[in-house]
Amino acid sequence: MKKINLLLTSLLLAGLTVSCSKKWLEDYTEDPTRPIDVSVRVLLPSAQVSYAMAQGDVLPRMTSLFIQQMTGTDRQSLAHQRYAQIGEGDFNQTWGSNGYSGGMKDLKIIIEKTEGTSPNYSGVAKVMMAMYLGLFTDIWGDIPYSEALQGTDNLNPRYDTQQQIYQTIQSLLDEAINELQATTSALKPGAEDLVHGGNLTKWVKTAYSLKARYALHLSKKPGFNPNDVITLANQGIDANADNAMMVFAGPPNTNPWFQFNTQRLAYITQTGTMYDMMKAKNDPRISVYRSADSATMPFYGSQTSPLPFITNHETKFIIAEAKFRAGNFTRNDLVQAVEANMNFLGIPAVDRDAYLTLLPLTPTLEDIMYEKYIAMFSHVEAWTDWRRTDFPTLVPVPGANLPAIPRRLPYPETERLYNDNFINLTGNDAFLKRLWWDE
Repeated sequence: MKKINLLLTSLLLAGLTVSCSKKWLEDYTEDPTRPIDVSVRVLLPSAQVSYAMAQGDVLPRMTSLFIQQMTGTDRQSLAHQRYAQIGEGDFNQTWGSNGYSGGMKDLKIIIEKTEGTSPNYSGVAKVMMAMYLGLFTDIWGDIPYSEALQGTDNLNPRYDTQQQIYQTIQSLLDEAINELQATTSALKPGAEDLVHGGNLTKWVKTAYSLKARYALHLSKKPGFNPNDVITLANQGIDANADNAMMVFAGPPNTNPWFQFNTQRLAYITQTGTMYDMMKAKNDPRISVYRSADSATMPFYGSQTSPLPFITNHETKFIIAEAKFRAGNFTRNDLVQAVEANMNFLGIPAVDRDAYLTLLPLTPTLEDIMYEKYIAMFSHVEAWTDWRRTDFPTLVPVPGANLPAIPRRLPYPETERLYNDNFINLTGNDAFLKRLWWDE
């Protein structure tokens, strides 16, 4: 009995000691698989891959069907072809794990860690953040940003208007350009930068091309000045070697189009309006855009295919359109844009030159936008261009579930469920209500 009492006493004393101090628990409450601090050199490539998946997965599949660059022929893609069965849940991953809680959060941490001490690094992060904001606002319009990315400090961030987001994009890019050119930076990006390998000159060009892109998007708004766009674009990407894009190494890191076509072969086929237009013009790009059976995409859909963010040929098309609007456009501006695209795709020179010879002698805006529509194949930017200009001329597909081609997408389900400031667009408004720059 004495031994039992002694044991109980010891346990009680131990309990009293533990209740006064929990230091012995500290080593056990830290999850080694979830570090509390991560190097920016780890965060940057993670953010870049997240952005690539946000831009390159469900969004281009939907929008390429809307503007008839390809055709949905089976299962959900057949429904999407008719603008049907597109729900809030389709975009949860893009918005969440690939966006706000993924790459965007990583970029915010990078900026907070490096701004002021390592401006070259924060400059890269700001360009990537501007890409995210541009992608999301051009899909959904008003989106959270100024109050977003604060974790549990604010679970209900308000939505900034699209006009505010566009101002933020330009401000981020201006800050980035200054920071990227700073001569003193404690930390500089290197091989972990999966877009430009730490080449700051290429990042500056990328920033200027993005500034030109988003300035051109405002072509319908009062105060638009095409000469400003030209000035910006002339400082942007001017060679294919400087293209901002994600290049995939191969299994298990493969291009999202390859992943989709591997798992859902023939849900989407490379047929339809765009290809009919290309065939009528004997366009040599058909052979690299679609396979012999029209089921896959040789250039953009292989395991290691590049996923362009913004490129030399897009920048040259921006210049061509802006110069047309400014009244100083020449045919050569269009030739240079198409040539840059064909060189990027690896079209043989003889085929390229034969096509360039047949370009109109006095191109119209419709001609410029048609060629850009072809060159921006499988990129969400092509949908934005169509919404801005209504070129090429498209009509809703037979049996469409909506009276017009979609001009926006529904906000994600997670926003409706968890953000009290969710913007609730009902009925056709979720697809047809025009964005601010589209009004």
